[in-house]
Amino acid sequence: MNRTLQLSLAGSVALAGALAFSPTAAHHAFATEFDSGKPLRIEGTVTKARLVNPHSWLYVDVRNQDGSITNWGFEFGTPMSLKQHDIERADVAFGTKVRLSGFRAKNGGPFGYAALVALPDGRVVKTGGAPDAPALPLN
Repeated sequence: MNRTLQLSLAGSVALAGALAFSPTAAHHAFATEFDSGKPLRIEGTVTKARLVNPHSWLYVDVRNQDGSITNWGFEFGTPMSLKQHDIERADVAFGTKVRLSGFRAKNGGPFGYAALVALPDGRVVKTGGAPDAPALPLN
């Protein structure tokens, strides 16, 4: 293999490695997916909790004004950040009633970013981890 091709391949591998481990390349900004102009306050029943990296998700059945039910998905922080805020899987188990405060997804579907969650034991916990997400009260 000629020397120029070897150097080119080595440079490409180094660049790919740097991008793969760059936190900014692997993470999206809040403003990319969620609309800070559309705050949400929802009360519902947990149907599923996925405490996974890079973002956990909580799915909640919400009763609409017409009596129908919509299943909403809310992005939470990482499992480690939830643990640091004393949220365990048992706190968001199937059937748990919760109140959420956050922001609606830009895609218009039943998805959002959860900034705060109120749990049945009275705790109100910060759930989101996006540094560019605006602050929002639960009330």
